[in-house]
Amino acid sequence: MSNVGELRDIVDWRNGRVASAIHFDEDLYRMEAERVFNRAWLVVGHEDMVRKPGDYITNYMGEVPVIVVRDAGGQIRVLVNKCSHRGNQVCLFDRGNVKGFTCSYHGWSFGLDGTLTGAPLEQMVYRGELDKVALGLEEVAHVANFHGLLFASFDPAAPALDEWLGEDVRWWLENFVLGGPVGGLEMLPGWHRYRSPGNWKLVSENFIGDSYHVYAATHISWLAMVQDFMGKGIRIPIITYPGTTDPPMYEGFAGSGRSAPLGMGMVVAGNDALYKRDLAEAQELGPEAVEWVEYRQRQLLEIAKDRELKPYSFMHGGLFPNLGLMGFFSPMIGRHFQSFHPRGPVEHECWQWTMVERDAPQAVKDLAVQRVYQGQHMAGVIAPDDVENFERMVEAGRARRNWDRPFHYGLQFGHEEEGPKGLPGNLGPTPSEGNQRRFYRFWLEMMERS
Repeated sequence: MSNVGELRDIVDWRNGRVASAIHFDEDLYRMEAERVFNRAWLVVGHEDMVRKPGDYITNYMGEVPVIVVRDAGGQIRVLVNKCSHRGNQVCLFDRGNVKGFTCSYHGWSFGLDGTLTGAPLEQMVYRGELDKVALGLEEVAHVANFHGLLFASFDPAAPALDEWLGEDVRWWLENFVLGGPVGGLEMLPGWHRYRSPGNWKLVSENFIGDSYHVYAATHISWLAMVQDFMGKGIRIPIITYPGTTDPPMYEGFAGSGRSAPLGMGMVVAGNDALYKRDLAEAQELGPEAVEWVEYRQRQLLEIAKDRELKPYSFMHGGLFPNLGLMGFFSPMIGRHFQSFHPRGPVEHECWQWTMVERDAPQAVKDLAVQRVYQGQHMAGVIAPDDVENFERMVEAGRARRNWDRPFHYGLQFGHEEEGPKGLPGNLGPTPSEGNQRRFYRFWLEMMERS
């Protein structure tokens, strides 16, 4: 499909109908590489990953490999990981600390700011005519730090990050994703990565709005295991995973107009049932943990002191286009940040890193980490359920004759606004598919922009 005008017919987000062609068509995949990933602000890491000059991590922006590095002057830069001589990667490792980068093919070397610093036999083979200024590594046009979360955009004409996010999204990110009121977040070492079937949009929309699969079918084996183990008195961290059915929960949304949508599932607001649950668990960990849970509750109440509704947390979420969020329900869970990198129409790579609240006592951090490894990892008991679904969706949908019949996104259609007011964005009933409809609305708008 090469005609963008046809997209409006098959991405009917207004009526909750989206044809699966957008998850399989090669032409659309190439088009969205240009119109979505080359224009959006993409999350490339966190400042805690590159604390000192010379610290770097490698990542991707769409399918483009990049290096996120703190240069000698302390500035964080994002460089395309591609030598300007023959296109070889100049950085081969996930993370480290270096004084510069050297290509393994012909030995061209580059500084932390991307500048070409030298080439073997330079005087003999280039006769002093090598234009080092022009031949540095490509630097990504825009880099911005939002309370520690690092964003980058290839687009020289990209809106300012504050405009891209919008006021409501910034409020939720600062206060309930990045831990602003309680001292920020601390990075756990390393990435967790796996390659999986499924178009990147399918997994992104799963995080941005699909609480339905949790309630309905996908994770029932885990829920059954919880009941069985609890009945036997087995209380490993994944079995005592924070959760509650007592308080009303909501579907959260932030973003409007040309700002990127942020969706949040299972938002807890307007009651203290989950706080009391966290406090009870903290009492098992000791007085320092109790003091911490009480302190962070005071901080959360402070930021909402002028609001009638007091939010506490949410379970999962997503920021357009490809950042997934998981484990934000409680300080007793590690906070997962997941990037869903496209690898062709029917594959993606999930790159996950985990953070904990920096000032939390060690007992809380240790428990949070155990729940990460036992849950939302490929060796855990939760993530494999989702991956199996994406694999089956690819098998069921790859045949071209099945592309036209639309997926159904009608859950809570017309009822998205039926939630309490008073917080940035919107709260509505859960489970819902309102956030998926908003996701495809924004995707369509980006695809249609010339």
